Amino acid sequence: MTRLTRAALRRPKTTIALWAVVVALCFPFALQLEHELKAGGFSNPRGDGTVGQTVLEEAFGEPPNSLQVVLRGEPEVIPDAVAAVREVAADLPHVVVVQDASTQPAWLSGDGRTTFVQIGFDADSTTTQNLVEGLREDLAAAVDPAVTVHVTGAPALDLDLNVQSQRDAVRAEMIAFPVLIVVLLLVFRSVVAAAVPLAMAGVALVITQAVGYAVARVTDLSILFTNGMMLIGLAVAVDYSLFIIRRYREEEQGGAPLPAALGRSMGTAGHSVLFGGLAVVVALAALFIPRIMVFSSLALAGIVVTSVALAISMTLLPAVLHLLGPRLWWKALPTRPERRREALGVATRRPLVALLLTVGVLGALALPMTGIRLQVPVASAEILPASADARQGIEVLGAELDAESLFPVQVVLVAESGDAAALLEATGRASEVAASRGEAERVLDVTTLGLPPEAVEAALLAGAPLPEEAQAVVAGLWTADPTLVSRVVVVPAQGPDSTATHDLVAALRADVPGAVPDGVRVYVAGATAQGADFDSVVETSLPAIVLFVSLATIALLTWAFRSWRLPLLALALNGLVVAASLGILTLVFQDWLGVPVNSVTPLLLFAIMFGLSMDYMVIMISRMREHYVAHGDHKAAIQEGLRRTAGLVNSAAIIMVAVFASFGTAQISVVRQLGLGLATAVILDAVVVRLVLMPAALSLLGPKVWGVRRPGRHGSVGAPGGEGSTTAPGAPSGEPALVAAGAEEPVR
Repeated sequence: MTRLTRAALRRPKTTIALWAVVVALCFPFALQLEHELKAGGFSNPRGDGTVGQTVLEEAFGEPPNSLQVVLRGEPEVIPDAVAAVREVAADLPHVVVVQDASTQPAWLSGDGRTTFVQIGFDADSTTTQNLVEGLREDLAAAVDPAVTVHVTGAPALDLDLNVQSQRDAVRAEMIAFPVLIVVLLLVFRSVVAAAVPLAMAGVALVITQAVGYAVARVTDLSILFTNGMMLIGLAVAVDYSLFIIRRYREEEQGGAPLPAALGRSMGTAGHSVLFGGLAVVVALAALFIPRIMVFSSLALAGIVVTSVALAISMTLLPAVLHLLGPRLWWKALPTRPERRREALGVATRRPLVALLLTVGVLGALALPMTGIRLQVPVASAEILPASADARQGIEVLGAELDAESLFPVQVVLVAESGDAAALLEATGRASEVAASRGEAERVLDVTTLGLPPEAVEAALLAGAPLPEEAQAVVAGLWTADPTLVSRVVVVPAQGPDSTATHDLVAALRADVPGAVPDGVRVYVAGATAQGADFDSVVETSLPAIVLFVSLATIALLTWAFRSWRLPLLALALNGLVVAASLGILTLVFQDWLGVPVNSVTPLLLFAIMFGLSMDYMVIMISRMREHYVAHGDHKAAIQEGLRRTAGLVNSAAIIMVAVFASFGTAQISVVRQLGLGLATAVILDAVVVRLVLMPAALSLLGPKVWGVRRPGRHGSVGAPGGEGSTTAPGAPSGEPALVAAGAEEPVR
C-alpha cells in the first residue's frame, strides 16, 4: 500500500474535500478546452513538403490560408453568384486576394454550371477558421437560392473536423454510459457500488480537460485530444475502480472486517492497478517520438487521464469506500452463487494443443496485415462524414472540375548561390524529369510557356521585357525577391490521394536533386507531398516506438514480478493481439471497403493496446502468483487464478469494448478505425489470449516463470515470518498482511 493510500485512509474526509476543491477549480477551465484545440496535425512540420510550401508563400507572397467558395447552378445564374461572393468577401477581415474564373479559366466547368471563387487570407488557420461560419451564413443570404454553395479549403475542413469531433465524443458518451451502468450493476448488483466507478471517471475527465486547456494555451493541441481522453479515460478509470471494488467485496465476503478488507484490497488489487496504469503511461509516452501534433496530443490525453485515474484510485477511491463502509452495498441484490468454470482448465490440461490452435488462429487473422497500405488522406476529405459542407465542396470540385490541377505537385527550386543562370538550368532539368514520368499529365514552368528560350533567358537573366500576356504567368513561376526561387508545377494524371501520385512524388524527390546544378536546393511540395511526409514519419518512427515500449515493458514487469520470463511472454502475447487486430482492420477497411488504413491507426493501436492489455495480465498473473506463493502447486495456481479473475477480466473487457465500440460509430474516419480496432483487440485479448493462450503458455513454461522459490519449510516466499506472518515486509506494525495465505503477494 502506498503512503498516499495510507494517508487517504487515515483522513478520508480531508482527502475527499481536497479532491472536491481540485474539481471545482478545474471545472471552469475544462469547459473552455474545446475553444483552444486546433484541427489538423496530420502533417510533418519538418517535412520537405511543409518547408517547400513555406518557401513558396514567402517567395511569391501567396496567402497562408485560403477558402474556396464552390458554386453550382444553371449557367445563366453563375455570373451573378460569383459577383455576390466577391461582394461578401470584400467585407471580410484579413482578405488579401479574391480570384475567380475570369482570371483562371480552368476554374469554370465545361458546361458552365460549376465554378469556385478563391479567397486568400493574410491570417493564421485559427483566425480564418473562425470566419467560416459567418461566411456561410452571409453567402446563404446573398447568393441566389437556385445556386448550391459550399465553403471548403483547409480552414473549412478543419472547422468541420472540429465540430464533428465534438459530436462524435458526445455520441460516444451517449452509447457508452448506459452500457457501463448495466455492466457495473450486473457486476456489483448495487446502485451505490455501480455509481462509484462512474463518479471516479467523471472526476478524471474533468481534471484532464483542465490540464488540456492549460497545455493548449502554450502549445498546439489537436482536437483529437478530446477523443483520446474519452477513449482511454472512460476505459481505465472505470476498470481500475472495478478491480479494486471487486477485490474489496471478495475480501469482505471472506469474513475480513471492512477496514482490513479495504487494506488488503489496496495492497493487492491496488498495487496491480498501479503497475497496470504505469504500463499504460509508459506505452503512450512512446507516441511523443514522432514529434507530430496528432500523436503528441493523443499521447498527452492518455497519459494525463491515466495518471489522474491512478491518483484517484490510490487516494479518492479508498477514502470514499472507507466512508461508505457497508452503505456501499445498500439494498444490493443477493450475490449469485459462483459457478465452477470447468472450461477454463482445458488450457492447462492440454496446453500444447491450446497454444498451437490459438497461435494458429491469431496468425491467420494477422495475415492480411502483410498487405497493409498506410496512407493519411490529404485532399479527399474522406476523414469527414459525407454530410460535411467542406467535404461536399471538395467532392463537387473533384467531380466537375480538373481535380488534378487543383492539387498539383510542385518542385520548388532555390538558388542559394544567387546564380540565376544555374536556377534556369535547374528549372529546365527538373521539368524534363517530371515530364518523363508517366504519372504526370502536364508540366508548367518558365521553360514550357511556349516563349522562345532566348526571350526567357533575356528576361530572367538580363531583365529584358516580356510580352504583356506572359508577365503575370512568369511572375507566378519565377521570382528574385527576396531570393531566387523557381517552381515547376506538375499536374498528376490521377488524384492527389492515388498511389500513382504518391509514386510521382517519390520519383521527383529521388531524381531531381541529382539532375540540377550544385548550389540549387530542391523541395517537392503540394498536398500529396505533405501526406507522404507524414506517412514517412510514421514508418520511420515505428521501430523506435516498438523498441521503446518493449524495453519499458520488460523493465516494468521484471521489477513487478522479479521474473524475466513473464515480460517476454507479455511481449509475445501483446504482439499477437496487435497483429491480429491490424489484420482484421486491413481486411475490413482496405480489402472489403476499399479504404486505406490511416497512417495514424497502427501506432495508436499498438501503443494504447499494449498498455491496456497489461492491466489484465498484471491482475491475472498477480492472483496466480499469489496462489503459487501460498501453496506451491504450479498448475493449480494457474487454474485458481484463472477461476478467480476470469469473470472480472470479462467484465472489464465488456466495459472497454463498450467504450471503444462507441467510438467506432464516429464520423471521423481515423477515430472510427481506432475505435473498432481497439474493440477487436480487447475481445481477442480477453477471450482468446487471457483465457486460453496465456494459461497454456504458463503451463508449458513451468514453475520458474513465477520468479520465486517454491514454498518450503521456511514459509511463503516474501513472508519472512512464515505462514503465520501477519505483517507484510516493510509495513508498519498492525497493517493487515498482504502475503499470507489467501492474500495476494503485492506487486513490488
